[in-house]
Amino acid sequence: MRKIKHSKFKNTGFLFELLTRQVTLEIINGSEEKAKGIIKEFYGKGTEMSKELRLFNLLINEKYNTESKAEKFIDVVLEAHTKIDYKSLQREKYNLVKSIKENFEINNFLSSPVTNYKILASIHKLFEGKKNDVLDIKDVFDSKLTLVEHISSNSQTTLKAKEDKLVEEYRKQEKDLRLLTYKILVETFNKKYTSLDESQKGLLREYINNVNNTSKFNEYFESELIKTITELHTMYKGMKDKITKIKLKETINVLKKQKVGKKITDEQVSALMMSYELIKEIKNVNGKKS
Repeated sequence: MRKIKHSKFKNTGFLFELLTRQVTLEIINGSEEKAKGIIKEFYGKGTEMSKELRLFNLLINEKYNTESKAEKFIDVVLEAHTKIDYKSLQREKYNLVKSIKENFEINNFLSSPVTNYKILASIHKLFEGKKNDVLDIKDVFDSKLTLVEHISSNSQTTLKAKEDKLVEEYRKQEKDLRLLTYKILVETFNKKYTSLDESQKGLLREYINNVNNTSKFNEYFESELIKTITELHTMYKGMKDKITKIKLKETINVLKKQKVGKKITDEQVSALMMSYELIKEIKNVNGKKS
């Protein structure tokens, strides 16, 4: 029995992740929206790729509190996958990759980091394993085990509960003190990013453009970190509102803990984006009061 060779070019979920990153980059740079057109064409309603992507998203996002429930859910999704027209799906993937190669430099396109790559690869292997009976059983089993652990993991549930609690606390405050600091970093890739200010756009632009040049981005990040901490300190000293002072102090403490290592993490970028949003909100509030 042979192992399933994971191919980035055949992984519907992986290609979608890269295309959505490209959409964000095109919006930020104000360039021609090629990726958006490709997504509409190949992931639009009625395509086999849109059907497979929906199954990818179910396995990525759904959570269950036991491994047995997670395993049953995976089996249901795999059964649903057999209803997809496999020949049409393969043809769509071939044409999608062809379109990507025609519009982008393929090595740069594939080099963007995808944080859930292991999950996407495991899903792809399970889908392929369902179609081919001669594949390595252990390889398929290991992929399924990865997904069972992912779906039954409590970490995401706990994080969501903490976020919900914090959101609720913010909702109890006055509207002009509600500091919207959640997950601004590239995750849902749509036109809402046009509302970002220049600092936020600059950070995202540097983050995406310097995927292969970590030293350059590290220097940029460290410089922005120092500048932002300084600005927050200035705001803190002149702030009279007690609740906002607490938010400022907490944000400053978070930023001071950010250590610039060999690679800047998504969490570190998110923390700086959060700080930009805090500064923007405070300036907006002060502008309305003046």
